[in-house]
Amino acid sequence: MKRCKELVITKRDGTVERFSLPKLVSGLRVVLEGRSYDGRLAGPLAKAVEMHLHECRGSTPPRTDYIFRCVVSVLQQTGLSDVAEDLQLHRRLRAARRRRTRVFPAAGAATARGVPWQKTDIVAALENHYGLRHSVARFLAGQIESQVFGLNYRLITRPFLAELVRSEVLAWGLASEDVLQKGAADCVAPAAPTRDNPRSKEHE
Repeated sequence: MKRCKELVITKRDGTVERFSLPKLVSGLRVVLEGRSYDGRLAGPLAKAVEMHLHECRGSTPPRTDYIFRCVVSVLQQTGLSDVAEDLQLHRRLRAARRRRTRVFPAAGAATARGVPWQKTDIVAALENHYGLRHSVARFLAGQIESQVFGLNYRLITRPFLAELVRSEVLAWGLASEDVLQKGAADCVAPAAPTRDNPRSKEHE
């Protein structure tokens, strides 16, 4: 049966965007395969969540926190509690990494407190500087965030972050050469940690 209205959701930053079934399927497939389950189970599980969201849709778009609880509930009700636990742990770790990571203007400026990590800042940069659509910018920002957290650094510099952004845009071929060159002019490699400046690159 054809849906009468498009399903939209409210992100943590307050923005509203279209619900993406492929994105949910992809995320579920990763955690399922992490427990050696058949990744093809992700499709039916994601569709069950989507169906619930359509049936329970109210006057305001559902928030991502509510959708996450729905996903966990579906996993638990289908005998996949171990996958649900993995998903909850991943969410907690990601939140902890966001709280601990701070961004500084440049290497050697770590005497100040810096600013907390905000994925929305990367989304804004991708939209404003590279002219990407919001949905594309959010996807790339997630990829860049995963790279940053994978480095296990608590402190990073804006030039280093800018270079990660530029490299990701370049890898996906999403900007013209002129735009990429303009971005490169503002990007410099982060200073390596030294005894005189041990906090310029801090590990966990």
